[in-house]
Amino acid sequence: MPKQFLKLAGLPILIHTLKPFEFCDKIDEIIIVSLEEYIQHTWEIVIQNNITKIKKIIVGGKTRQESSKIGIDCCGENTGYVLIHDAVRPFVSENIIIELIKAVKKHKSVDTVIPTSDTMVEIDQDGFITNIPDRKLIRRGQTPQAFEYDLIKNAHLKAIKDTITNSTDDCYLTLRLGYKVFTVMGDEQNIKITYPIDHHIADKLFQLKNISNDFTPSKKQLNQLKDKVFIIIGGTSGIGLAIKTELENNSAKVYSLSRHTKPKIDIRNFSSVKSTLERIWKKEKRIDCIINSAGILLRNNVEFMNTEDWKEVYDTNVSGCFNISKTSIPFFKKQGGGSLIFIASSSYTRGREGYAAYSSSKAALVNFCQALSEEVSSQNISVNVISPTRVNTPLRFKNFGREDPRSLLSPEIVAEKIYEIIFGNVTGSVFDVS
Repeated sequence: MPKQFLKLAGLPILIHTLKPFEFCDKIDEIIIVSLEEYIQHTWEIVIQNNITKIKKIIVGGKTRQESSKIGIDCCGENTGYVLIHDAVRPFVSENIIIELIKAVKKHKSVDTVIPTSDTMVEIDQDGFITNIPDRKLIRRGQTPQAFEYDLIKNAHLKAIKDTITNSTDDCYLTLRLGYKVFTVMGDEQNIKITYPIDHHIADKLFQLKNISNDFTPSKKQLNQLKDKVFIIIGGTSGIGLAIKTELENNSAKVYSLSRHTKPKIDIRNFSSVKSTLERIWKKEKRIDCIINSAGILLRNNVEFMNTEDWKEVYDTNVSGCFNISKTSIPFFKKQGGGSLIFIASSSYTRGREGYAAYSSSKAALVNFCQALSEEVSSQNISVNVISPTRVNTPLRFKNFGREDPRSLLSPEIVAEKIYEIIFGNVTGSVFDVS
Protein backbone atom coordinates (compact mmCIF):
# COMPACT_ATOMS: atom_id res chain seq x y z
CA MET A 1 0.00 0.00 0.00
CA PRO A 2 1.54 3.34 -1.02
CA LYS A 3 2.14 5.56 2.02
CA GLN A 4 -0.34 8.23 0.93
CA PHE A 5 -3.21 5.77 1.43
CA LEU A 6 -2.24 4.73 4.97
CA LYS A 7 -4.61 6.01 7.64
CA LEU A 8 -3.74 8.96 9.87
CA ALA A 9 -6.36 9.99 12.43
CA GLY A 10 -8.90 7.84 10.60
CA LEU A 11 -8.37 9.29 7.12
CA PRO A 12 -5.92 8.52 4.31
CA ILE A 13 -2.77 10.66 4.54
CA LEU A 14 -3.54 11.97 1.05
CA ILE A 15 -6.82 13.49 2.24
CA HIS A 16 -5.09 15.38 5.05
CA THR A 17 -2.58 16.62 2.46
CA LEU A 18 -5.27 17.80 0.07
CA LYS A 19 -7.47 19.61 2.58
CA PRO A 20 -5.35 22.78 3.02
CA PHE A 21 -5.33 23.27 -0.77
CA GLU A 22 -9.05 22.50 -0.97
CA PHE A 23 -9.86 25.10 1.66
CA CYS A 24 -7.45 27.80 0.40
CA ASP A 25 -9.36 30.23 -1.82
CA LYS A 26 -6.14 31.10 -3.70
CA ILE A 27 -6.00 27.59 -5.21
CA ASP A 28 -8.18 27.05 -8.29
CA GLU A 29 -7.50 23.46 -9.32
CA ILE A 30 -5.70 20.37 -8.04
CA ILE A 31 -4.10 17.67 -10.21
CA ILE A 32 -3.03 14.41 -8.59
CA VAL A 33 -0.26 12.38 -10.21
CA SER A 34 -0.71 8.74 -9.28
CA LEU A 35 0.41 5.20 -9.93
CA GLU A 36 -1.80 3.78 -12.66
CA GLU A 37 -3.20 0.95 -10.54
CA TYR A 38 -4.40 3.42 -7.88
CA ILE A 39 -6.24 5.90 -10.12
CA GLN A 40 -9.69 4.48 -9.37
CA HIS A 41 -8.96 4.14 -5.64
CA THR A 42 -7.79 7.75 -5.52
CA TRP A 43 -10.97 8.97 -7.20
CA GLU A 44 -13.04 6.98 -4.71
CA ILE A 45 -11.45 8.47 -1.60
CA VAL A 46 -11.42 11.98 -3.10
CA ILE A 47 -15.16 11.82 -3.84
CA GLN A 48 -15.90 10.16 -0.52
CA ASN A 49 -14.16 12.99 1.34
CA ASN A 50 -15.70 15.78 -0.76
CA ILE A 51 -12.47 17.18 -2.23
CA THR A 52 -14.04 19.25 -5.01
CA LYS A 53 -11.07 21.04 -6.61
CA ILE A 54 -9.63 17.89 -8.19
CA LYS A 55 -9.42 18.57 -11.93
CA LYS A 56 -7.60 15.41 -12.97
CA ILE A 57 -6.01 12.29 -11.52
CA ILE A 58 -3.36 11.19 -13.99
CA VAL A 59 -0.76 8.46 -14.40
CA GLY A 60 2.72 9.56 -13.41
CA GLY A 61 6.14 8.54 -14.68
CA LYS A 62 8.98 6.33 -13.53
CA THR A 63 10.79 9.15 -11.70
CA ARG A 64 9.76 12.19 -9.68
CA GLN A 65 11.06 14.44 -12.46
CA GLU A 66 8.94 12.68 -15.07
CA SER A 67 5.86 12.75 -12.82
CA SER A 68 6.31 16.49 -12.19
CA LYS A 69 6.56 17.16 -15.93
CA ILE A 70 3.44 15.10 -16.64
CA GLY A 71 1.51 17.04 -14.00
CA ILE A 72 2.74 20.37 -15.38
CA ASP A 73 1.86 19.39 -18.96
CA CYS A 74 -1.69 18.49 -17.87
CA CYS A 75 -2.42 21.94 -16.44
CA GLY A 76 -4.93 24.10 -18.27
CA GLU A 77 -3.93 26.67 -20.90
CA ASN A 78 -4.69 29.61 -18.64
CA THR A 79 -2.49 28.40 -15.78
CA GLY A 80 -0.41 31.23 -14.31
CA TYR A 81 1.36 29.52 -11.42
CA VAL A 82 1.77 26.00 -10.07
CA LEU A 83 2.56 24.58 -6.66
CA ILE A 84 4.15 21.12 -6.52
CA HIS A 85 3.68 19.22 -3.28
CA ASP A 86 4.47 15.79 -1.81
CA ALA A 87 1.37 13.66 -1.27
CA VAL A 88 2.82 12.47 2.05
CA ARG A 89 3.30 15.89 3.68
CA PRO A 90 -0.08 16.09 5.46
CA PHE A 91 0.80 18.99 7.79
CA VAL A 92 1.25 21.71 5.20
CA SER A 93 -0.57 24.80 6.44
CA GLU A 94 -2.74 27.25 4.56
CA ASN A 95 -0.38 29.98 5.79
CA ILE A 96 2.57 28.36 3.98
CA ILE A 97 0.49 28.08 0.81
CA ILE A 98 -0.50 31.75 0.93
CA GLU A 99 3.06 32.93 1.60
CA LEU A 100 4.30 30.84 -1.34
CA ILE A 101 1.69 32.34 -3.67
CA LYS A 102 2.62 35.87 -2.62
CA ALA A 103 6.31 35.16 -3.18
CA VAL A 104 6.00 33.34 -6.53
CA LYS A 105 4.16 36.26 -8.12
CA LYS A 106 7.21 38.38 -7.36
CA HIS A 107 10.11 35.92 -7.70
CA LYS A 108 8.81 33.28 -10.19
CA SER A 109 10.55 30.38 -8.39
CA VAL A 110 10.11 29.72 -4.65
CA ASP A 111 11.03 26.92 -2.26
CA THR A 112 9.74 26.12 1.24
CA VAL A 113 12.61 25.69 3.72
CA ILE A 114 13.38 25.46 7.44
CA PRO A 115 16.66 26.01 9.32
CA THR A 116 18.76 23.03 10.32
CA SER A 117 19.67 22.46 13.95
CA ASP A 118 22.23 19.80 12.97
CA THR A 119 25.66 20.37 11.54
CA MET A 120 25.67 19.37 7.87
CA VAL A 121 28.72 17.71 6.32
CA GLU A 122 29.72 17.09 2.72
CA ILE A 123 31.57 13.85 1.96
CA ASP A 124 33.40 12.31 -0.97
CA GLN A 125 32.75 8.95 -2.59
CA ASP A 126 34.98 7.21 -0.04
CA GLY A 127 33.03 8.56 2.95
CA PHE A 128 35.52 11.26 4.02
CA ILE A 129 34.33 14.76 4.96
CA THR A 130 35.32 17.33 2.37
CA ASN A 131 33.42 20.36 3.69
CA ILE A 132 31.43 21.51 6.71
CA PRO A 133 29.20 24.41 5.62
CA ASP A 134 28.14 27.13 8.04
CA ARG A 135 24.76 25.84 9.19
CA LYS A 136 23.47 29.42 9.59
CA LEU A 137 23.29 29.46 5.79
CA ILE A 138 21.97 25.91 5.39
CA ARG A 139 18.26 25.13 5.07
CA ARG A 140 16.30 21.92 4.80
CA GLY A 141 14.00 21.84 1.80
CA GLN A 142 10.31 21.02 2.09
CA THR A 143 7.34 21.32 -0.24
CA PRO A 144 5.26 22.91 -1.69
CA GLN A 145 7.49 24.55 -4.27
CA ALA A 146 5.92 27.27 -6.39
CA PHE A 147 6.71 28.41 -9.94
CA GLU A 148 5.55 30.66 -12.69
CA TYR A 149 3.98 28.18 -15.07
CA ASP A 150 5.97 28.98 -18.23
CA LEU A 151 9.24 29.00 -16.26
CA ILE A 152 8.87 25.52 -14.77
CA LYS A 153 7.60 24.14 -18.07
CA ASN A 154 10.67 25.46 -19.89
CA ALA A 155 12.94 24.22 -17.08
CA HIS A 156 11.70 20.67 -17.60
CA LEU A 157 12.11 20.91 -21.38
CA LYS A 158 15.68 22.15 -20.94
CA ALA A 159 16.47 19.32 -18.52
CA ILE A 160 15.33 16.70 -21.02
CA LYS A 161 17.31 18.36 -23.77
CA ASP A 162 20.40 18.18 -21.53
CA THR A 163 19.71 14.48 -20.76
CA ILE A 164 18.86 15.16 -17.12
CA THR A 165 16.15 12.63 -16.29
CA ASN A 166 16.25 11.93 -12.54
CA SER A 167 16.29 15.26 -10.72
CA THR A 168 14.57 15.00 -7.33
CA ASP A 169 13.98 18.74 -7.02
CA ASP A 170 12.09 21.08 -9.35
CA CYS A 171 13.87 24.18 -7.98
CA TYR A 172 17.15 22.72 -9.19
CA LEU A 173 15.80 22.74 -12.73
CA THR A 174 14.94 26.45 -12.58
CA LEU A 175 18.36 27.22 -11.08
CA ARG A 176 19.89 25.63 -14.19
CA LEU A 177 18.13 28.26 -16.29
CA GLY A 178 19.87 31.01 -14.33
CA TYR A 179 16.87 32.01 -12.20
CA LYS A 180 17.27 32.74 -8.50
CA VAL A 181 15.04 30.71 -6.18
CA PHE A 182 13.49 32.64 -3.33
CA THR A 183 12.64 30.89 -0.04
CA VAL A 184 9.77 31.14 2.40
CA MET A 185 9.77 29.69 5.89
CA GLY A 186 8.16 26.28 6.30
CA ASP A 187 7.32 24.50 9.52
CA GLU A 188 9.07 21.83 11.59
CA GLN A 189 5.78 19.90 11.63
CA ASN A 190 5.54 19.86 7.83
CA ILE A 191 7.21 16.46 7.80
CA LYS A 192 7.37 13.96 4.97
CA ILE A 193 6.15 10.50 5.91
CA THR A 194 8.82 8.23 4.48
CA TYR A 195 9.59 5.60 7.13
CA PRO A 196 7.37 3.75 9.63
CA ILE A 197 8.69 5.94 12.46
CA ASP A 198 7.46 9.01 10.53
CA HIS A 199 3.94 7.58 10.53
CA HIS A 200 4.09 7.17 14.30
CA ILE A 201 5.40 10.73 14.74
CA ALA A 202 2.70 12.05 12.42
CA ASP A 203 0.03 10.37 14.52
CA LYS A 204 1.33 12.15 17.62
CA LEU A 205 1.66 15.46 15.76
CA PHE A 206 -1.95 15.19 14.68
CA GLN A 207 -3.02 14.74 18.30
CA LEU A 208 -0.93 17.74 19.39
CA LYS A 209 -2.31 19.76 16.50
CA ASN A 210 -5.83 19.04 17.68
CA ILE A 211 -5.26 19.91 21.34
CA SER A 212 -2.83 22.83 21.07
CA ASN A 213 -5.00 25.27 19.15
CA ASP A 214 -6.86 26.49 22.28
CA PHE A 215 -10.11 25.78 20.45
CA THR A 216 -13.09 27.93 21.41
CA PRO A 217 -16.42 27.13 19.75
CA SER A 218 -18.22 30.00 18.06
CA LYS A 219 -21.71 31.12 19.06
CA LYS A 220 -22.99 29.68 15.81
CA GLN A 221 -21.49 26.28 16.64
CA LEU A 222 -22.85 26.31 20.16
CA ASN A 223 -26.30 27.19 18.84
CA GLN A 224 -26.18 23.98 16.78
CA LEU A 225 -26.16 21.97 20.01
CA LYS A 226 -29.81 22.86 20.65
CA ASP A 227 -30.90 20.33 18.06
CA LYS A 228 -28.52 17.56 19.17
CA VAL A 229 -29.19 14.52 21.34
CA PHE A 230 -26.29 13.38 23.55
CA ILE A 231 -26.06 10.25 25.67
CA ILE A 232 -23.47 10.33 28.44
CA ILE A 233 -22.81 6.99 30.10
CA GLY A 234 -21.25 7.46 33.51
CA GLY A 235 -22.66 10.97 33.48
CA THR A 236 -23.62 11.18 37.16
CA SER A 237 -20.15 12.00 38.54
CA GLY A 238 -16.61 12.98 37.63
CA ILE A 239 -15.77 13.72 34.00
CA GLY A 240 -19.15 12.51 32.73
CA LEU A 241 -21.03 14.90 35.01
CA ALA A 242 -18.77 17.80 33.97
CA ILE A 243 -19.46 17.06 30.28
CA LYS A 244 -23.20 16.83 31.00
CA THR A 245 -23.15 20.24 32.70
CA GLU A 246 -21.12 21.80 29.90
CA LEU A 247 -23.46 20.57 27.18
CA GLU A 248 -26.65 21.42 29.07
CA ASN A 249 -25.35 24.94 29.65
CA ASN A 250 -25.49 25.28 25.86
CA SER A 251 -29.01 23.85 25.58
CA ALA A 252 -28.07 20.40 24.28
CA LYS A 253 -30.45 17.56 25.06
CA VAL A 254 -28.52 15.20 27.33
CA TYR A 255 -29.37 11.75 28.66
CA SER A 256 -27.11 11.01 31.62
CA LEU A 257 -27.08 7.27 32.26
CA SER A 258 -25.61 4.84 34.76
CA ARG A 259 -26.61 1.68 36.57
CA HIS A 260 -28.55 3.82 39.04
CA THR A 261 -30.50 6.16 36.73
CA LYS A 262 -33.86 5.88 35.00
CA PRO A 263 -33.50 4.62 32.36
CA LYS A 264 -30.54 2.67 33.68
CA ILE A 265 -27.75 1.06 31.73
CA ASP A 266 -25.11 -1.56 32.49
CA ILE A 267 -22.51 -1.41 29.74
CA ARG A 268 -21.21 -4.85 30.71
CA ASN A 269 -24.52 -6.29 29.52
CA PHE A 270 -25.21 -6.08 25.78
CA SER A 271 -28.99 -6.44 26.21
CA SER A 272 -29.05 -3.60 28.74
CA VAL A 273 -27.20 -1.28 26.35
CA LYS A 274 -29.36 -2.24 23.39
CA SER A 275 -32.71 -1.83 25.15
CA THR A 276 -31.78 1.55 26.67
CA LEU A 277 -30.51 2.99 23.38
CA GLU A 278 -33.58 1.68 21.56
CA ARG A 279 -35.80 3.38 24.12
CA ILE A 280 -34.08 6.74 23.62
CA TRP A 281 -34.03 6.34 19.84
CA LYS A 282 -37.74 5.60 19.76
CA LYS A 283 -38.43 8.75 21.76
CA GLU A 284 -36.02 11.18 20.05
CA LYS A 285 -35.82 9.66 16.55
CA ARG A 286 -32.06 10.34 16.59
CA ILE A 287 -28.89 10.02 18.69
CA ASP A 288 -26.11 12.38 17.63
CA CYS A 289 -23.34 11.51 20.05
CA ILE A 290 -22.63 8.88 22.70
CA ILE A 291 -19.95 9.67 25.28
CA ASN A 292 -18.78 6.84 27.51
CA SER A 293 -17.20 7.99 30.74
CA ALA A 294 -17.94 4.79 32.66
CA GLY A 295 -14.85 2.95 33.82
CA ILE A 296 -13.38 1.04 36.70
CA LEU A 297 -9.96 1.07 38.37
CA LEU A 298 -8.99 -1.81 40.66
CA ARG A 299 -5.37 -1.61 41.84
CA ASN A 300 -3.52 -4.79 42.59
CA ASN A 301 -0.47 -6.70 41.46
CA VAL A 302 -1.20 -9.54 39.05
CA GLU A 303 -0.01 -12.10 41.61
CA PHE A 304 -2.66 -11.03 44.11
CA MET A 305 -5.53 -9.99 41.83
CA ASN A 306 -8.31 -12.53 41.61
CA THR A 307 -9.81 -13.50 38.28
CA GLU A 308 -13.19 -11.95 39.11
CA ASP A 309 -11.62 -8.49 39.59
CA TRP A 310 -9.58 -8.82 36.40
CA LYS A 311 -12.70 -9.79 34.45
CA GLU A 312 -14.69 -6.89 35.93
CA VAL A 313 -12.06 -4.38 34.76
CA TYR A 314 -12.09 -5.75 31.22
CA ASP A 315 -15.87 -6.21 31.11
CA THR A 316 -16.31 -2.54 31.99
CA ASN A 317 -13.37 -0.82 30.30
CA VAL A 318 -13.21 -2.88 27.08
CA SER A 319 -16.23 -5.10 26.52
CA GLY A 320 -18.53 -2.29 27.63
CA CYS A 321 -17.14 -0.07 24.87
CA PHE A 322 -17.69 -2.87 22.36
CA ASN A 323 -21.32 -3.20 23.50
CA ILE A 324 -21.91 0.53 23.14
CA SER A 325 -20.31 0.64 19.69
CA LYS A 326 -22.02 -2.42 18.26
CA THR A 327 -25.40 -1.23 19.51
CA SER A 328 -25.08 2.36 18.32
CA ILE A 329 -23.76 1.79 14.78
CA PRO A 330 -27.15 0.75 13.31
CA PHE A 331 -28.78 3.91 14.72
CA PHE A 332 -26.02 6.12 13.32
CA LYS A 333 -26.31 4.47 9.92
CA LYS A 334 -30.07 5.12 9.83
CA GLN A 335 -29.58 8.85 10.43
CA GLY A 336 -26.51 9.23 8.18
CA GLY A 337 -23.81 9.56 10.83
CA GLY A 338 -22.94 10.08 14.46
CA SER A 339 -20.14 10.31 16.97
CA LEU A 340 -18.67 8.00 19.61
CA ILE A 341 -16.38 9.48 22.25
CA PHE A 342 -14.64 7.36 24.89
CA ILE A 343 -12.77 8.48 27.99
CA ALA A 344 -9.47 6.64 28.38
CA SER A 345 -6.48 7.49 30.57
CA SER A 346 -2.86 8.50 30.13
CA SER A 347 -2.12 5.13 31.75
CA TYR A 348 -2.68 3.52 28.35
CA THR A 349 0.82 4.54 27.25
CA ARG A 350 2.71 2.53 29.87
CA GLY A 351 1.81 -0.14 32.38
CA ARG A 352 2.95 0.27 35.98
CA GLU A 353 3.06 -1.82 39.11
CA GLY A 354 -0.44 -2.44 40.40
CA TYR A 355 -2.03 -1.12 37.20
CA ALA A 356 -1.72 -4.12 34.88
CA ALA A 357 -5.48 -4.56 34.52
CA TYR A 358 -6.36 -0.87 34.27
CA SER A 359 -3.49 0.24 31.99
CA SER A 360 -3.82 -2.70 29.62
CA SER A 361 -7.60 -2.26 29.40
CA LYS A 362 -7.20 1.42 28.49
CA ALA A 363 -4.55 0.52 25.88
CA ALA A 364 -7.00 -2.02 24.47
CA LEU A 365 -9.71 0.67 24.38
CA VAL A 366 -7.49 3.07 22.41
CA ASN A 367 -6.57 0.41 19.86
CA PHE A 368 -10.21 -0.66 19.62
CA CYS A 369 -11.31 2.91 18.88
CA GLN A 370 -8.61 3.48 16.26
CA ALA A 371 -9.59 0.28 14.47
CA LEU A 372 -13.31 1.04 14.74
CA SER A 373 -12.81 4.55 13.36
CA GLU A 374 -11.42 3.08 10.13
CA GLU A 375 -14.24 0.57 9.87
CA VAL A 376 -17.02 3.18 10.08
CA SER A 377 -15.47 6.38 8.67
CA SER A 378 -17.11 5.83 5.26
CA GLN A 379 -20.50 5.89 7.01
CA ASN A 380 -19.87 9.35 8.50
CA ILE A 381 -19.38 7.91 12.00
CA SER A 382 -16.50 9.36 14.01
CA VAL A 383 -14.76 7.58 16.89
CA ASN A 384 -12.41 9.47 19.18
CA VAL A 385 -10.77 9.16 22.58
CA ILE A 386 -10.10 11.70 25.32
CA SER A 387 -7.10 10.61 27.36
CA PRO A 388 -6.59 12.78 30.45
CA THR A 389 -3.85 12.58 33.05
CA ARG A 390 -4.72 12.43 36.75
CA VAL A 391 -8.19 13.94 37.27
CA ASN A 392 -9.89 14.96 40.49
CA THR A 393 -12.79 12.48 40.38
CA PRO A 394 -14.57 10.20 42.89
CA LEU A 395 -12.99 7.21 41.11
CA ARG A 396 -9.53 8.58 41.84
CA PHE A 397 -10.38 9.48 45.44
CA LYS A 398 -11.69 5.96 46.03
CA ASN A 399 -8.34 4.50 44.97
CA PHE A 400 -5.87 7.11 46.23
CA GLY A 401 -7.58 9.01 49.04
CA ARG A 402 -7.04 12.72 49.57
CA GLU A 403 -4.52 14.41 47.25
CA ASP A 404 -3.43 17.98 46.65
CA PRO A 405 -6.08 19.25 44.18
CA ARG A 406 -3.44 21.49 42.57
CA SER A 407 -1.71 18.33 41.32
CA LEU A 408 -4.87 17.08 39.59
CA LEU A 409 -6.84 18.13 36.53
CA SER A 410 -10.34 19.37 37.18
CA PRO A 411 -13.12 17.44 35.38
CA GLU A 412 -14.26 20.76 33.88
CA ILE A 413 -10.96 21.18 32.00
CA VAL A 414 -11.41 17.74 30.46
CA ALA A 415 -15.06 18.49 29.64
CA GLU A 416 -14.12 21.58 27.63
CA LYS A 417 -12.16 19.39 25.20
CA ILE A 418 -15.41 17.82 24.08
CA TYR A 419 -16.02 20.73 21.71
CA GLU A 420 -12.78 20.13 19.82
CA ILE A 421 -14.07 16.67 18.94
CA ILE A 422 -17.71 17.62 18.31
CA PHE A 423 -16.81 20.48 15.94
CA GLY A 424 -13.36 19.33 14.80
CA ASN A 425 -14.31 16.90 12.01
CA VAL A 426 -11.78 14.30 13.21
CA THR A 427 -11.89 10.58 13.79
CA GLY A 428 -9.48 7.98 15.12
CA SER A 429 -7.72 10.56 17.29
CA VAL A 430 -6.56 10.37 20.88
CA PHE A 431 -6.85 13.76 22.57
CA ASP A 432 -4.25 13.80 25.34
CA VAL A 433 -5.23 16.30 28.04
CA SER A 434 -2.74 17.28 30.73
